[in-house]
Amino acid sequence: MQKRLISFLKDFLEISASIVLIFTLLTLALGEGAGSVSSLFRLGSAGIAVESLLQLFLLSFTFSLLKLIFLTDAIIKSLSAVLRYILCFGLITIFILTFAFCFKWIPNEAEYWLMFLACYVLSTAVSIMVSNLINKKEDKKLNDALKAIKENPTDGGK
Repeated sequence: MQKRLISFLKDFLEISASIVLIFTLLTLALGEGAGSVSSLFRLGSAGIAVESLLQLFLLSFTFSLLKLIFLTDAIIKSLSAVLRYILCFGLITIFILTFAFCFKWIPNEAEYWLMFLACYVLSTAVSIMVSNLINKKEDKKLNDALKAIKENPTDGGK
């Protein structure tokens, strides 16, 4: 239980730090003009409002909780890995859209929602590709280690 709590807190802090860093860079890049478009940037290049930071932390907490529920064996044990990923990703998408709408992160104009959708799809595709490459690298490392063990058995197994 303590190990899962530490893992949850680690995920939450990593996600929170990543999101805050991304929005800090966006705040610097977009400057004053973005303040009139999105509540996230209402301070312009002066910084991120505490209210926006709390919203982003709540979103990070939600992501971490969904990851704990769907991507570990802590709660759901009977679903296939593919179904878990689909459910987790689907719910994350729903939460992002809900937060964006409720907190007025994106104006209710088609061009902004299309830009958001394009960025979201692109970042999701990149994340999936990077995760897949990491998993393949780890699988290769484990398979190589297993092959080495099989080729050089010790006396402990006899």
